[in-house]
Amino acid sequence: MTAINLPSKKILTLEAARRVADAALAEAAKLDLNRLVVVVADDAGRIIFLARQDEAEPAAIEIGIAKARSAALFQKPTKEWKERLLSGATWVLAMPNLTPVEGGQPILADGLVIGAVGIAGASGVLDTEIGTLAIGALA
Repeated sequence: MTAINLPSKKILTLEAARRVADAALAEAAKLDLNRLVVVVADDAGRIIFLARQDEAEPAAIEIGIAKARSAALFQKPTKEWKERLLSGATWVLAMPNLTPVEGGQPILADGLVIGAVGIAGASGVLDTEIGTLAIGALA
């Protein structure tokens, strides 16, 4: 029997997920925020790490999870789906596991999605800014 060469892929480790979350929480502290939820997920949208600041609303947990899952599964920032929806593409509302609000971003390695971060609890724009900075902690 001939051996099959299987491809290998990079994964988002727990250590890397914690680094992303720590960077997001450090930025939140600089901005005097105490209501943030940070969710780091793998490439299938499954939670690797979740951090909740003391004053975070319970809904922010579910929103952060949904943002991370959307960014991982659809391999795009959730901001792109929000912009499509606002331009009239109401069909995005029918897509399963798609949350068309800002704050979810894929995490890439060698041009491939290995996970995602979802930030919730601030404004969508600020959630995106914090997520971008947090992903940068992996560089």
